[in-house]
Amino acid sequence: MLRFSLYRMVVLLCVAIMLYTVYRWCRILFGPGPESDGRQFQHTCNMTEHYRQELERLFERVHRLLEQHGLTHFLCYGTLWGQIRMAKMLPWREKAEFCVLNEELMRHEEARFIRNFYASELRIHYLHSEGIYRIFAQESTAQHAPPYVELVVFQLDEVQGMYKRIGWKRRLLPPNCDWTPSLDCFPHNLLQGTLPKRPLGHHHHYTVPMGGIELQKYHYPDSWWKEVKVRNCNLQ
Repeated sequence: MLRFSLYRMVVLLCVAIMLYTVYRWCRILFGPGPESDGRQFQHTCNMTEHYRQELERLFERVHRLLEQHGLTHFLCYGTLWGQIRMAKMLPWREKAEFCVLNEELMRHEEARFIRNFYASELRIHYLHSEGIYRIFAQESTAQHAPPYVELVVFQLDEVQGMYKRIGWKRRLLPPNCDWTPSLDCFPHNLLQGTLPKRPLGHHHHYTVPMGGIELQKYHYPDSWWKEVKVRNCNLQ
């Protein structure tokens, strides 16, 4: 009978971590780029206008709660693309994102922070591996998968002068921004000063980082300048 001692468990854990690290390094160094074949630029506008309106309402509710907590939050990822391209949520997306700062979140008691969302009839849970809060409306009327909002948490690395994604799976990788693209680093000066506000959706304005599209140059270094190809869609 195979017996597991503490020593063997530690050895197996170390081997697993080493294999995962080698795999991630191979993906970084030799794997194809995320846009290498262009298929990621093909989108079908399969979300209804009702779905997009519900997503925008949920986004505004989350925005108001974050304002009540005094938390810096700004458009990023696909939601920032929607603001830049058409001042609305992109019609093929099922979610929207705010980016938030870990040093500000740490000043709040997490249990009270979460209770405030539930008190506003919003469901929220934290994905520890990704460093993301995911939020749903309790009364969603969507017929299929409901829309949701993600709070993507970034931490300032003062040595590098960069903001980096948190989450335990990234702690297994090198902390240098140039070596680990999944950290989604961007320079801290994009959040300095009074951040501008830009329109998104019906009569709402939200904070964006300095330079607008500058953030996308860091999060989409291989594709930020490319034209998005869509089907069954009018982006005007």
